[in-house]
Amino acid sequence: MPKKMGVNTKAEAARERRSAAEADRRDRDARGKEEAYWQAAEGPKSRSARRREEDAEKRAEAAARRAENRRLAELEQQQLAAAARRPDRKAARVGGPVVPKVTEAELLRRREEERIRLEREAEAAKKRQARTAEKEEYERVVLVANTNRDDSIIEARSVEDAIVKMSIAAEPALPPDRHPERRLKVSYKAFEEAELAKLKEEKPGLTLHQYKDMIWKLWKKSPDNPLNQVQP
Repeated sequence: MPKKMGVNTKAEAARERRSAAEADRRDRDARGKEEAYWQAAEGPKSRSARRREEDAEKRAEAAARRAENRRLAELEQQQLAAAARRPDRKAARVGGPVVPKVTEAELLRRREEERIRLEREAEAAKKRQARTAEKEEYERVVLVANTNRDDSIIEARSVEDAIVKMSIAAEPALPPDRHPERRLKVSYKAFEEAELAKLKEEKPGLTLHQYKDMIWKLWKKSPDNPLNQVQP
């Protein structure tokens, strides 16, 4: 009987390697022929054309990344807003107050609004203090007694009192005046109307009584006052 021969594993492995190498070579040749075919069909490309294509691809990739980043940022903002509106279930279970979550942007906005409100209140308080100071100054000017009085001026507390004193002072030098009170009242009325308009423009905010006090003091020294026109 012939002797049974065993399988040579090394030779078998060598044949398999040669077969695989041959198949790989044929595959490379096929790919090379295919690429050569497409290059011939498209025509030769310059280096600048290839660079433009690469730049266009990079710009497209960058735009896609920016769009994706914007989408993720918007999604995160929506999730934060939803979380702020959603009540805290743990606090509700323990019976505590339900406090909505507040984002950092919301906190910054509230702080800015509070700062603006405080500044406005401080400005309003400063204006009120300024108006009060001006009013007090006006009142001080009105109420301070005039210590530099002229002795030649006839003093009177009212128009009627001034009429009596004018009549007494005018008797030696002036002819009898049958109605001195009419002339004095008319003169004072005209003087009061003119001075009242001036004082309201120069010193706004006073009461009518204060204006009249100031007008009376001006009237006592005014050359329009008939009492000041009496010759000694």
